[in-house]
Amino acid sequence: MSNISKKELIELYNALSPLIGIKIDCLSIPPEALNGFEPSQIAVIINTLLDAILPQIDSLQSDPDNRQKLEHLGLSKSPRQIGERESYPDYIHISGKRVELKGLFVDNPELKLKRPPTPREPSARVKENITGDVVNPETDVLLLAAVELKEEGGRCYPFIKDIGIFPMFEVINARDKRLNDCGGKWFGKVPKVVKDTSMKKYRNGEKLDDDDYEKDTNFGKLKRIPYAPLQKFLEKYKLLKEDSECDK
Repeated sequence: MSNISKKELIELYNALSPLIGIKIDCLSIPPEALNGFEPSQIAVIINTLLDAILPQIDSLQSDPDNRQKLEHLGLSKSPRQIGERESYPDYIHISGKRVELKGLFVDNPELKLKRPPTPREPSARVKENITGDVVNPETDVLLLAAVELKEEGGRCYPFIKDIGIFPMFEVINARDKRLNDCGGKWFGKVPKVVKDTSMKKYRNGEKLDDDDYEKDTNFGKLKRIPYAPLQKFLEKYKLLKEDSECDK
């Protein structure tokens, strides 16, 4: 169980709450260009930018009021080894908390994006490299930044609409429990699920071999992590709920 108290989570939320409402003005897109993008494609662009810019967002803000709100944010990029493309966590907060950031793109229905016939599942995920042996239950949190594009002055800018903060230890425990409850298991550092062709054997309680499993390509997607506070946050923005079925 996580050792981060509710009080600590509230304090960290308050420290990072100046992010809410901030316009990231170093990126803008002409509205007419949005017709060529699906929301999921725009999400990748914005989330990549958000990850790179967050520690220095106060220095990149052209709005003086925004700069003043953000100058004491207290985030710095976590040290990582040379050559590493991704490591854990993303940031260190001045409080000593370790912060992993995930961007959550919120579709703005007022914008003319190229929307698919059915909504796509958000791609943000807590990946398999984040395991119990790297997570510190006393310090580590997941920071979700809900980002929405809005038109302003003839351009579309990303705005941070909301943030959510969750104990990372609880999040990965819920993620891994779902894998186990659905018949999956870890093969070394790779999470695998039962193949469709082997589900009958699994449901009948028959012994499964290694060949009955395949890599879980959806492992750690946020909507598939049955951690109630996380799901409640996703529901606020009409994002898909975690399914009770062990779907793939």
